[in-house]
Amino acid sequence: MTRFLQRLSRNERGASVIEFALLAPVFIGLMIGVVEVGLYMQNYNAVRSLGTDAARFAAVEYQKNNKISETTLEENIRTLAIASPYQLNGSRLTVEVDEITPSPVNGARQFELNLTYELADIMAGLTIDNISLTYSRQIFVLA
Repeated sequence: MTRFLQRLSRNERGASVIEFALLAPVFIGLMIGVVEVGLYMQNYNAVRSLGTDAARFAAVEYQKNNKISETTLEENIRTLAIASPYQLNGSRLTVEVDEITPSPVNGARQFELNLTYELADIMAGLTIDNISLTYSRQIFVLA
């Protein structure tokens, strides 16, 4: 029996399996975290670019003398959001466009654009509060 225990204590064949079993959850957790942060960053960039495209759309429409309403602008933003290149989930996006009167700039209309996007959680088993991105910007168009 003593000989068996001495031989077992010197045997290192199972050491790498045990080390892997101890470290694998840590590495897998880190990889999932990196993927989730990357997805959040992509969604943040998409929301910011969507706000810029919305301002560009409003400016071009007013230059063409198309006096678009706040509702039309909101619908256009939602349409842009679900299409390529943004590919955002329309049910998680909240768009608010409010006209600010009187405008501080003479001869111009001012709109406040507020975008809120609820981020998806890829770790569905965990109960983490929803994280949302918010982006606001002013849009000035010639009246």
